[in-house]
Amino acid sequence: MSEEAQKVVDFLKANPEFLIRNPGVLAFVRLPEQTSGNVASLQDRQLQTMREKVKALEHRIADMSNAAVENQAIINKLQAVSRTLLTIKDVATLPLVLTEQIKQQFQVPMVRLSLWLDSADAQSTDRNLFSQMKGLYCGFADHAPSLAVFEGEEIHPRSVVLMPIRVGASPDAFGVLGLGSPDKDRFAPTLETDFLNTLAEIACAALSRLQAPSH
Repeated sequence: MSEEAQKVVDFLKANPEFLIRNPGVLAFVRLPEQTSGNVASLQDRQLQTMREKVKALEHRIADMSNAAVENQAIINKLQAVSRTLLTIKDVATLPLVLTEQIKQQFQVPMVRLSLWLDSADAQSTDRNLFSQMKGLYCGFADHAPSLAVFEGEEIHPRSVVLMPIRVGASPDAFGVLGLGSPDKDRFAPTLETDFLNTLAEIACAALSRLQAPSH
């Protein structure tokens, strides 16, 4: 055995995982044809490794495809809610239409809406509380800033979404839209809220028609 060959042997002995971590090297290596022993074991291991990588890629592609389908379904539902609200001529029916559309499109068991439209509500504790919120709340009911919007529900919600209702960029809330579920994981704190923020914007834009124009 030459000195160079001995160095290769010594290196592989000192780094037994080298070929496993670098399977592409085997493309340049000629191995004797045999069906047993260390060489065959190495070939089998490399083949298994490649199969596992292919399987992992297949799972990743499947997950991405499923996510794309789910995202498109959410977009379609948001568009359906928007189209329905745009066709409403009697603004007094907007609250009922909005809540019913959310229940229907997103299968939310509890959808409640509270609005403060007159001066008597100006000092409402909940109004002040939601005016101070910078965005929506999504999480466990026990940690929610207020559950007053769900008063009257037969089943206590365990996870909720609370959306302050505002006109444009106004800091003052004139209502709150609440989504609730007896399932504590339905609106868990880890839930992606992009589509909820879009739904909140749709609700604010539609319900702003109920506000008397300022002069």
